[in-house]
Amino acid sequence: MPKATTLHDSTVTVSSSDIAIVQIQGYLQIMSQSLNQVRAHEHLLKAAGVRIDKAGIALMFKLQRHGESALRVTDLADLLGVDTPTVTRKVQQLEKLDFVVREADAEDGRATRIQLTQAGRDALERVLAAHREFLARVFTTWDNEDLTNFASLLERFSETVRIEMENNRD
Repeated sequence: MPKATTLHDSTVTVSSSDIAIVQIQGYLQIMSQSLNQVRAHEHLLKAAGVRIDKAGIALMFKLQRHGESALRVTDLADLLGVDTPTVTRKVQQLEKLDFVVREADAEDGRATRIQLTQAGRDALERVLAAHREFLARVFTTWDNEDLTNFASLLERFSETVRIEMENNRD
């Protein structure tokens, strides 16, 4: 049943789905602010015993998601939504840490492909493990049914957002 709200001497009808959207917007803002704080990232890295910035972790995560296949810098830039020089600089930093390696592209001799090293996979796994530990602490008071339902809804939401973002590229 729509809810009537009065704004400046006029009545506006607001549906329950409109109210839910406003609530979700607010909750997403709180989550974004909380999870993107510099100190939260630093705490996570300290727990993992790794010194790397968010952009480096994001790049390494994209490489991991693509398995054993190495990616071109241009492909990484596209996946990360940044320009190629930004990825090139980050790859150089990660190379110095021995987290990634460049290899010649067999299809195009001018291009190189980037791949995680074992040290990079190990460092990323430590960060992901620390993140899972953080999430486990967050959800300690949730029962298994609520946690399972939330995971299912979050998967659905994430996939819908991913598709929407892909459709709105360019």
